Amino acid sequence: MIEIKHITIYTTKDSRTMIQDFNLSIQSGDKLAIIGEEGNGKSTLLKLIYDERLILDYCTYEGKIFRNDYSLGFLSQELTDAEKQMTITDFFKENNWSKGLLKAMDDFGIESLVSEKKIGVLSGGERFKYRFLRLLALDPDVLLLDEPTNDLDIRTMEWLEVFIQQTAIPILFVSHDETFISHTANGIIHMEQTQRKKVPRFTISKEPYETYLSNRASHLNKQEQVAKKQASDHKKQMNNWNDIWQKAEHQHQNVSRSDPRLQKKIKSLKNQKKRIEKAAEAFQDMPSVEEASDFQFDSTIYVHNSKKILDFSLKTLQIADKKLAQNIHLSITGPEKVAIIGKNGIGKTALLKKVKDELIQHSSLKIGYMPQNYEDLLDTSKTPIEFLENSGNKEAITRVFTHLGSMKFTSDEMHHSIENLSGGQKAKLLLLKMILDQCEVLILDEPTRNFSPLTTPVLCSSLTAFEGVIISISHDRRYLNEVATTIYELTPEGLTKIK
Repeated sequence: MIEIKHITIYTTKDSRTMIQDFNLSIQSGDKLAIIGEEGNGKSTLLKLIYDERLILDYCTYEGKIFRNDYSLGFLSQELTDAEKQMTITDFFKENNWSKGLLKAMDDFGIESLVSEKKIGVLSGGERFKYRFLRLLALDPDVLLLDEPTNDLDIRTMEWLEVFIQQTAIPILFVSHDETFISHTANGIIHMEQTQRKKVPRFTISKEPYETYLSNRASHLNKQEQVAKKQASDHKKQMNNWNDIWQKAEHQHQNVSRSDPRLQKKIKSLKNQKKRIEKAAEAFQDMPSVEEASDFQFDSTIYVHNSKKILDFSLKTLQIADKKLAQNIHLSITGPEKVAIIGKNGIGKTALLKKVKDELIQHSSLKIGYMPQNYEDLLDTSKTPIEFLENSGNKEAITRVFTHLGSMKFTSDEMHHSIENLSGGQKAKLLLLKMILDQCEVLILDEPTRNFSPLTTPVLCSSLTAFEGVIISISHDRRYLNEVATTIYELTPEGLTKIK
């Protein structure tokens, strides 16, 4: 249906090759997930496929995209400023009523698409519902979805999983959520930047996610074993050759220089060395893959089991004049890892901010905070180095460089302004700030929302091992299963403990 041929994408700022000679055919029935670390060009590729004008302010490209008169529907990560100012009525001026659209409206509990409420004032989950309905209203032949689960509660996420499983529309989507990918994708496109982000590569596999991971691990292990054996055999061959060569050289220098048999032997040895070196050129290379980031929380941080961390009560949770929940009580003792779930728009982020303010005001512990909107804490005009360390202390700056390197920042990225970084890289900076500040309480609003399926397991493992306190909002099912020791659901009646 859609043909993508020989696409190469370069960044305008530093002429880095982001994607090289990418080819793809999108066919009927495809549900293809694009995975990879942040900054690898996943969103850029989706934008280019939809409309090349969306990337021209920061990238150039070569190659061709043949859309063959098929209509494409694109769900971007963020709304434009113009879209935020649109009313719901304006949002649905172009509307093709269909059975699928009406069913989705029923599932979402939306009775009408006529309202003067502006899209920009809706919660993230509510915005998704209206934006997705608008895609269905346009009746596209192909769907392109960029991180569609970012702002979704578990119920809406499960609805989207069923939609993708059942729809006949081919879908190309970027996602960080392993569970979501496992439940929906029948093919994987893995974008990588190897050798310190200097060499882009991609793998296209028309198989489910878990099968891809298993086959990839098996292939890489086999490649590594073959490469190691070839290198070992080569070393033995060269050692044997050197032993024979040294004896021949000794004879040549000290015994019988003019002996024609020795001359012949030396010539034969030289030819043998050439053959060994020639054979080595065809050896299997060690696998070159992109590695996940490393989150090194301070192992000396420890919160005692009996220490009272929080005893928070709130009679009414409201935003402006809208009452969201009542009779909220949250008590934390010791190094608990608390996660709060709940429907979109119920006020989870507002509650987390109140908990943060309470702790900052009354707790003696060091508090770290990751908001859902990273720019609330990041001065995007600064570089990562400037954000993390401004004392000028050489030892402290060296430590920052080391940590940024462990999180796979290149030297260029360390010195570029934060505004040029991807969402995942900005999230890493906030986490790294907490690590460097040796925070004992981490307050995290959707901590995994911008991390790849390769990095999320590493982050979950590090947070599980962290011996401080974590208070978080998350709908990432892996995070909830692995990290959270206590889970509360926020409802209009308050917090209900479900784990």
